[in-house]
Amino acid sequence: MAPSPLPDLARLQPRQQMAMDCALCARPLGASGRRLGEIRHQGLPFQLWACAPHCQAVRSTIPNS
Repeated sequence: MAPSPLPDLARLQPRQQMAMDCALCARPLGASGRRLGEIRHQGLPFQLWACAPHCQAVRSTIPNS
């Protein structure tokens, strides 16, 4: 099974970009979370995190939607 694409950083809210909120659903992460992966934006690395394994992306964060 191929990994799903990472959310588009430009569409994420600042708290999602800073790994304070889930990059998929925008809920607060707190002490839990799973690493989605790293993307680079303007030469800087960003670690994207999600809350639960069953978390679903909201349409605004999915590339090309």
